[in-house]
Amino acid sequence: MNNRTHLLCASTMAVLAIYFMVWPIWRAQFPIEIWFTESWNAFHQDAAISGLPLYPGADQLVVNNYPPLSFFAVGWLGHLFGDSLFVGRLLSLVGVFTIAVEIALAVRILAGSLLAGAVGALWFVAIMAHNATFYVGTNDPQIAGQAIMGAGLVWFLSRDKAGGSPLAPLLLMVLAGFWKHNIIAIPATAILWLCLHDWRLAARPVLLSVVAAAAGLALCAATFGPAFFANLLTARAYSVAHLLSQLGHLQWLALAAVLWGLWAWFDRRSDAARFTALHASVGLVACLAQWFGEGVFGNAEFDLTIALAIGTGAALARIAASPVARWIGLNRSRVMVVVALSLRLVLSGRQESAQVLFNPEFRTRYAVAADATAAAAVSISKIPGPVYCKQNNLICRAAGKAFVVDDFKTDQLLATGRATDADISAMFQSRGITVVEGSALLYAAAPLEQIVSPSP
Repeated sequence: MNNRTHLLCASTMAVLAIYFMVWPIWRAQFPIEIWFTESWNAFHQDAAISGLPLYPGADQLVVNNYPPLSFFAVGWLGHLFGDSLFVGRLLSLVGVFTIAVEIALAVRILAGSLLAGAVGALWFVAIMAHNATFYVGTNDPQIAGQAIMGAGLVWFLSRDKAGGSPLAPLLLMVLAGFWKHNIIAIPATAILWLCLHDWRLAARPVLLSVVAAAAGLALCAATFGPAFFANLLTARAYSVAHLLSQLGHLQWLALAAVLWGLWAWFDRRSDAARFTALHASVGLVACLAQWFGEGVFGNAEFDLTIALAIGTGAALARIAASPVARWIGLNRSRVMVVVALSLRLVLSGRQESAQVLFNPEFRTRYAVAADATAAAAVSISKIPGPVYCKQNNLICRAAGKAFVVDDFKTDQLLATGRATDADISAMFQSRGITVVEGSALLYAAAPLEQIVSPSP
């Protein structure tokens, strides 16, 4: 890619990346719940640093089916800097840019072009900021975990190219798994890549990595007791209907997949095409498999998004392999790819960044919601005993209330047939849990007696 074409392509994607990141960066300042996992993570982060049980007993209406590392790390940083909610949001934002750097480096290793890798990396930032708004800039460990795993990927590719041992990168991937457990595609791709090349040489590092993962699980069991595995293996409902309900998310990645796939077919003998094909295939399978589970949403597709970003960079670097590119010109082909990807981002009804930049009323609504949340927390703090803030548990946390009801656990008790509505209502009543309804605005505007509802 010549310098002029690179400047045009990278500049276009950089402008879009900056534009779409305006929204999650601006929004992160407000003490309101962006996505329901924020309060869930914040409560567990609080527990990790305060000596409370991180993995509740089976008799509790709260569950923790995540590994422990993120809770201790974010909880400790939150204790140091003020609030784990905002630390988690910052780590998510930093994680997006960290992954982008890792994508660029991966493309350089696979296809020999850091400049083409930068285009794929900036596309990743733009698509994540636009399509993954419930995770970018929120207190959720997924993106930071992907960044740790991405570091392992770059290290693995570098070692693989130099003929070095893959053990250290694989161990870093094991560590990433104890930050967030559903980041499957990168370690699976690395292991398959090793085995496809020489399974005998792959056996030792893979086996040692498995031993390290088992040792980590054993350490967790020794530290947290039987509740660790009981929580980690919490029953979850699975259905084809849930998979079908999530498939629409893939429309955002479809164009990149087609453009990458066309190049990969013509360049299929290259390591760049073969590795990205393996990575994208595993990422797609992992995404679809996870979407069978109730309560799994857009984060399942992040592995695939990273794979396609690396694939896009590799395709731009090696676009000469495509007969279409040779026919219309290499640099013209690169520009057309970037224009197509850019149009897919821009031609959307969701333009929150524009609202932030040009709509004062939109910005005011967030300030009002933040004030309402604070007022709601004051009201909730006056209710004696345990309180369940239905639809917005972050208010209960701000009110100093303990985490007593986890929507995921109660939903899965119902979905798996292990409890009925009457059973859950009886649990609430026997534990003296007060349920409050509605949004933060309703909490702030309504008298206290109007926000307290009977147990469901």
